[in-house]
Parts: sequence; C-alpha cells; structure tokens
Amino acid sequence: MGRIPVESASATEIVVEGKRLTGFGGCNYLGLAHHPEVLNAVKAGLDRYGLSTTASRETTGDTTSHDSLETELATFLQAEQCLVTPEGYSANLALGQALARDYRVAITDEKSHRSVSHAVTAAGMRVIAYPHLDARAAGALAGEYVREGVVILTDGVFAADGSIAPAKALFDVLPKGRALLVIDDCHGFCVLGRSGRGTADHHGLTSAGVPLDSRVVLTTSLAKGLGCYGGALAGPSSIIQVAQDIASVYRGTTPAPPAIIEGSRQALKVVARDPMLIQKLRSNTDRLRRGLHKLGISLYPTPAPIFTFVTGDFPSMERIHRRLVSEGYLAPLIAYPGGPSDQYFRVTVNAMHSAEQIDGLLAAFGRAIDSEPTVKAGLGAEAKPLKFSEGRADGRTGTRELIGPWDLSLTPVFSPRLPA
Repeated sequence: MGRIPVESASATEIVVEGKRLTGFGGCNYLGLAHHPEVLNAVKAGLDRYGLSTTASRETTGDTTSHDSLETELATFLQAEQCLVTPEGYSANLALGQALARDYRVAITDEKSHRSVSHAVTAAGMRVIAYPHLDARAAGALAGEYVREGVVILTDGVFAADGSIAPAKALFDVLPKGRALLVIDDCHGFCVLGRSGRGTADHHGLTSAGVPLDSRVVLTTSLAKGLGCYGGALAGPSSIIQVAQDIASVYRGTTPAPPAIIEGSRQALKVVARDPMLIQKLRSNTDRLRRGLHKLGISLYPTPAPIFTFVTGDFPSMERIHRRLVSEGYLAPLIAYPGGPSDQYFRVTVNAMHSAEQIDGLLAAFGRAIDSEPTVKAGLGAEAKPLKFSEGRADGRTGTRELIGPWDLSLTPVFSPRLPA
C-alpha cells in the first residue's frame, strides 16, 4: 500500500498535498485521538514525565502511569491481570514467548493478522492454519494436539474485511486439558461488546459480574478503538506474569512514552463514562452500510465499522478513487492481504463523523459510479451480502501447516497520489 503524506489531521479530516479531505480511512473508531481531554492528559504527562522513560520497565523505565493503566485495563476487560507493551505487534510477540514455555502447537485462523502467526512462529511453536472463521476445523485440530499443549488464535475483528471471529464457538471447541483461546482484539476493543469491551464480551465470554474465563487471553492495540498508542495483553495471571517475567520483546524494549500512556488512561475514562460514543459509532456504521447497499455495493455482514468492497476492475476503481479525492473525500483504495480482492476499497467510519459527511461521501460515490458505465451496470440494484469464503483462499478446503513466518511483503500496486 502506498503512503499518503498527511500534513495535518482531525478526527474526520486530513490535509494531503495542501488539499483538505473528509477522511474515511484508518481506524480511530471513537475519534479519541483528537479528543480534547485526551490531548490535555498527554500535555500534562509531558510536563510530569518528559518525553521518554529512556529505559525498559523492568530496569528503571517503569512509571506509576504504566502501572495504573494496566490495572484500569484489567478492570475494564474483566481480566485478572494486564501487561502494557510498546504497541500491538509486540503484545502478540510477548504473548507468544510466554505461551511457548508450556504450549507447543498454535492453531491460527488463516486470515489472522501477520503479528499473530509471526509471534508463535518466532517463539518456536508448530503453527497450523485453519479455514477462515471455521470453529469446527479449529476444534478438530486442537483436539489432535492437546497433549502437547495447544492454543487457538484468532483476530477478534479482521481488519481487512470486518468479519468477526466466532469467539464463543471457538471457546466451546477447546478440548479439555492444556488448551487456550487467544483473541487479538485490535479492531474489536472499544468497538464491540458492552461499552466497547470487545469481541469476547460481544460473544458473551464475559458479562456484568462475570470475569473473563481463565482459558481466554486477549491482546490488543491501544491505537485503533482507543485512538492512542501502545499494546496490551490481558488474561489469567498465570499467563500474563510469565510474559512479564520472560518475554524479551517486553523486557528489552523501552515502553510507550508515559505521556502517551496518560492519554490512554484518559481515553479509557471517556469510553467508560460516555456510552453514547459507542452508540454514535454504531449509528454511523448503520448509516454508511445502508447507503452503500443502496448504491448496489455488496458488503460483508458485520457490525464492525469497516467496509471492504470492489466495484469493478482496478483501473475503474482507481478512477473512482481519484474522482472522490477531487470532490474532497478520501475512501482508501488499498492492496493489503485478507480482503475481498488484491485491490479493494477499505472505508471506515468513526463516531465523530457527522450525518452530512457520511451522506456527502455516499453522494460522491454515487456520482463516481455513474461516471463508470461498466461499473454501474455491474452493481446490483439490491446488493446482496458477501459470503465469507469457506476453506482456503485458493478454493481448496482444509488446513495447512506454516513452515515459517508468513510473507511480510506488501508490494505497492499503485501510488495514491492526489490528482493535480
């Protein structure tokens, strides 16, 4: 995916090459990256702590801010313990290093984020991918390897298509014995569940007064739903404490700056006290979904604020993309693994978008589609929800073993430069 050189940004607008655009890309699902209380907390944190701890937390780089955030996140997620890491990728790596001591086999959804497969592969675990969202296949594999210690790993919300893992079904198929479920909830945290508690809560693995089960571990980024920076893993102390004690990716790194951690603490307070933020996100998600359906665009059936779709061949989609930019809207056209095609639109909405901004994007999309006769003819008058593919992306069903880390290359297919 090519870079978009953002010169300045708010929760709903960006400036690129001097042009102000209403942005419908990225994450920041609640708009908290620009919330005045969060920004003020960061400024106060700079005055109190300076820019960096300059050392790892287990030497001289710990702060009361980091300790407090861990307690507050554990309470919010109803987990026994939490560990804050520099960012979401390192949260998975730290957990992988902790799991590898007692668990030898990792069963991963084939579309999970690369950090999931990389984490367990780098830790020396045997890694086997199961077909996307197929809890039955995951359970069958887990049953085969439970004597070695087995972990089922999945994204909560898959960033490339918005699909949601069947977390309850995955939990139900865990075999008795040495078996865990790990949910990478980077795109479900502060989006799904009661007050944004995430995918596990969305599927009833936690509820009011009922803590997270000791066989479930969560990892997340603090940059998506919370709009800040950092990562975290949460779950039973028997796992989290091991990560704190032995995970070199945690012990040997400088943590996220304490001022940023103060911003995360304040953002979490805003989420906890203002349930209307979550409701506004869901309302905006419904509004955009209904509008895209009216345009004849087929979408995956998911409540996540992530819309991935194709409207024709790549040249026509690039023309649509450029027309939208010329009208003042950024609806990113990207090349990224796991989506409905090699290149596709990935449009996101957040809680700060106004109805007028959403309707403006939809109207611009309509005009752009009208300007492409072949695209307009190809879109149905009543869009049908896309079905998640069963089995492997190449059309074959079944599982496959990952010999090494998945391919990291994301070769840019095009450069999203703005029209002159």
